Amino acid sequence: MLHIYIIMKPSSFCTMSTYKCCFELVGLLLSLSIYHPNETIYIIADSKTKDEIEKITPKPKLNIVWFVELDSYSHMDRLIMDKKGIFGEFLKNKMKIINYALNDNNDTLLLDSDIIITDTIDDIDLTKDVGLSPQFINEEYINKTGFYNAGMLWCKSNDVSDYWSSIIDNNDSCPEQINMIKLKKFNYFEFGENYNLQCWRYYLSTEGKEQIESYISIINNKICYKTKPIKFIHTHFHDARFKAFNQLIIQHLINSKNYKILLIIYRVIHNKWIIKVPKQPISGLGSHNNDSFRQLPILYKVQHSDVDVQYINNSIHCWIEPNVLLYDRPNLLWMNNEIFKSSLLLLGNGDIEVEGRTIKEKNNKLSVYPWIFWPRNAMVLEKILKKHNIKSYNDRSNESIFIGNIENSTQQTYRNNAQWKDVITEYYCTTGKTHLFKQDEYLMKLRDSKFGLCLRGYGSKCHREVELMAFGTVPIITSEVCVHSFMEPLKENIHYIYVKDPTDLQEKIKQVNQTQWEQMSNNCFDWYQRNVHSKNSWNTMIHRILFEL
Repeated sequence: MLHIYIIMKPSSFCTMSTYKCCFELVGLLLSLSIYHPNETIYIIADSKTKDEIEKITPKPKLNIVWFVELDSYSHMDRLIMDKKGIFGEFLKNKMKIINYALNDNNDTLLLDSDIIITDTIDDIDLTKDVGLSPQFINEEYINKTGFYNAGMLWCKSNDVSDYWSSIIDNNDSCPEQINMIKLKKFNYFEFGENYNLQCWRYYLSTEGKEQIESYISIINNKICYKTKPIKFIHTHFHDARFKAFNQLIIQHLINSKNYKILLIIYRVIHNKWIIKVPKQPISGLGSHNNDSFRQLPILYKVQHSDVDVQYINNSIHCWIEPNVLLYDRPNLLWMNNEIFKSSLLLLGNGDIEVEGRTIKEKNNKLSVYPWIFWPRNAMVLEKILKKHNIKSYNDRSNESIFIGNIENSTQQTYRNNAQWKDVITEYYCTTGKTHLFKQDEYLMKLRDSKFGLCLRGYGSKCHREVELMAFGTVPIITSEVCVHSFMEPLKENIHYIYVKDPTDLQEKIKQVNQTQWEQMSNNCFDWYQRNVHSKNSWNTMIHRILFEL
């Protein structure tokens, strides 16, 4: 007799959550977005949970269908519900959300909110009616809690969920789970050991913790169980009882350089994204004025309720917790052994094809990607933007401008060309650390100009490029300035005009009529708002890290 097995992804997902476990739901939704982007998940929840999820950064890359029906449970935990004798009734909402999902889909996969997806779920046997997940624990605890885990169930029939609801034992400590073995009356399959890796399996398996540990390994940069990729882990990261298991998983994720899932786990642990900034003053290599990028995390915290800043003493670099390195220095002189602790390095200044390649040569397992760049003083710039509108073409009194300093030998090499003064309307290039204009005066001059000349500084990027774009002033890019090494690269004649030398400049400017300038100006302003302004750039950045890199 020929048996035909159809193995596929689930056509939908579903879960339930109240506000007390909303921070864990964030982990499920963001990790599901990585491995099942744009798929549909049905959520039965209370109002506070829905409101909180709709504020998080980034937005989950999912089609979320909400059923707000759990407000009466918002302020209750399991202990309170047990005392009231309503925990079993509460858990029937699992079956309810399954039915809601099945109203629109052929099948659905129920997942508890304290699950972190670690690989694509693609082992569903569509020839069956129900998929069950064994707990893989010892007989004593099977007798107490049941053979199958209620945190995961796939089905394609309301008959399964309705029957499950009818066999809930309100007198048991695991009311929805203890009798799940009766679901075997349906045509069923069992998920393998690489699914639903629970903390309880680690602590209560007949094989013991050391043996379970031996089954977990890294193969082809994936965390595996007995050589098969682990599909998801199921644990409470806030529960001290599970510390050893949680640390085991985290260490394997560090070893496999899985920065996306690590970021999400630490988002769950802290209930926020944590940006770590070196605490000043630091003498020597780590010394910094806390300007440039280091103003942005403070602004992110103001703009986003799920971002916090932590000042640290054990690093000279900025990080997203736990180990995404935000390299914000002008060149590689500050590149120390901390690079080997990171899973991902975002390169601010510098060229991904030059400095980025050098970093990869030091650590070829490290992911290195281009990042954003930023103003010298983002706080001042954003205040000006809030107070003043962007000027139109005809309102700008100045055609072109350059304001800069020569403070070191590198800048001397790239900026010591007197010919620029002859072709730029307003040209100021001073020597030394004393600036000709205050920061707000300098920015207002950029705002009043149609074009701004960009000459390379200490690094191959300069604050000036992004400061010009913030005000819709079109950059004039010279050959030594890096414009392609951004998360969103700049495009010639879209965001900037390129000139080879001073003799080329005036002809290039003449070729840009008012309509073309207005389009380029708008493109520049939009790029800045999307990629650099604190209102949007954190969300843009974390979205790209999780879903695009």
